[in-house]
Amino acid sequence: MRLRFLHLADLHLGCKNFYLAEKARERTKEFRVAFREAIEFALNRGNEIDGVLLAGNLFEYHRPDEELWSFTKGLISRLLAKDILVAVVPGNHDSYAYKNSVYRTERLPGVELFLNTSPEAPRVREIGGKRVFLYGMTYVPGQTPNPVPSLKKVEDKGIHIALLHGKESAPEDDKHVFVPDRAALSAEGFDYVALGGMRSFSEETIGATTFVYPGSLEGRSFEDSELGDKGPVVVEFDDEGVHVERMLRNKKTITCINLDLRAERITDAAALKEALSSLSGDDRIVRVTLTGTAEFVASLEEIQEELAPTFFHLEIVDESGLIDSALLRKIESENTIRGYFVRKLAKRIEAIKAKIVKKGQLPQLLHDLAIHEKAMKMGVEQFVEEEAPADSIYSLIPDSDETVTAEVIKDSVGVTDLEEKIKAMLEHRRKKSQENEEPSTAPELNGTHGVEKTPKIEIDLEGEQA
Repeated sequence: MRLRFLHLADLHLGCKNFYLAEKARERTKEFRVAFREAIEFALNRGNEIDGVLLAGNLFEYHRPDEELWSFTKGLISRLLAKDILVAVVPGNHDSYAYKNSVYRTERLPGVELFLNTSPEAPRVREIGGKRVFLYGMTYVPGQTPNPVPSLKKVEDKGIHIALLHGKESAPEDDKHVFVPDRAALSAEGFDYVALGGMRSFSEETIGATTFVYPGSLEGRSFEDSELGDKGPVVVEFDDEGVHVERMLRNKKTITCINLDLRAERITDAAALKEALSSLSGDDRIVRVTLTGTAEFVASLEEIQEELAPTFFHLEIVDESGLIDSALLRKIESENTIRGYFVRKLAKRIEAIKAKIVKKGQLPQLLHDLAIHEKAMKMGVEQFVEEEAPADSIYSLIPDSDETVTAEVIKDSVGVTDLEEKIKAMLEHRRKKSQENEEPSTAPELNGTHGVEKTPKIEIDLEGEQA
């Protein structure tokens, strides 16, 4: 004779998924769909499910709205109507500790609901001629004894299952987190411990006891435990022991990827788009963190916006740097605004690094270094548009092979404002064009980029002519 149970936990029904912006509501509905499909799996007689174990955090909040409660209660009622056992223990999100917790104000007739805050006698059910002993307790800080006593298994023959919601580990002084004592539970001789509280799958056997976290049905965020494939667990008991089967049925897959620009030889925006496109998919929620040394500057916001329709959700996090790049060395050698900016900030960065060598990796110095390196990248991004030297004063001068000397720019004598000097250059070019009876090609001073030529005049950033 065998018995089969569906083990669910951390469903977080009602979670808001705000980080998905306009797609948040759609994602919230998918959590409900995943739960409904899991229950329909249990209701399908062909799957031979005898019971459903809900090990905490059925809801995202301790007080779900009326419509969500009605939806959930309706599915559970369908299980009970088919004589399928349902056992529930609250979690930390839908905690029984709150005075207005749904488990205090609402009722679930027919459900084995464990609201006791310390161990008590097991609930006994007979299923298919087999006795099933159900144990459980809910952890409430200030009410649950400290240290937390272990559940005690009775010596009667049958299948002994414990339901608990808690973490795998926690700091000893954190009294708000419950960590089930696996060694003690194993020593008691439980057959199966149905755990909740970890959103990734975990299975461990200690002695004759099998411990399982099924993980969530859908990922909520970019935390490690939320990544990858998700799904419910079916546990089967027979004469040979306990067998665990994991089913992967998530609607969306959340993925975090570190993309090292130098290691992957990504040297321009087109190559970056190609690398990101290889990760796309309508069922993909992806965060890409750019690392390594960048040899180009591009608008990541524009790239993300362009590629967004090929993902369910895409985030690009830029942690790459320019400090060791050939691009930065090139800009540093220029007699341009951006060259001046890079030289000045590079000196500050080197000074901070020297302090770190002298004084050690003090948190404040490391913080200052990170801020300055970020400022370097953000600053250069304002001057460079995918390698177009928009900041160069010469890029604003029309194409010409004519030599421009300081003597012919009479209007600029005594003028220290950079923009005024550029205007003087453009006015000189305009007059020469008119003399040659050719249409002027001079652009307005609105940021239009021309082709950078090797000039015959240099103007430094202090307003002096060279």
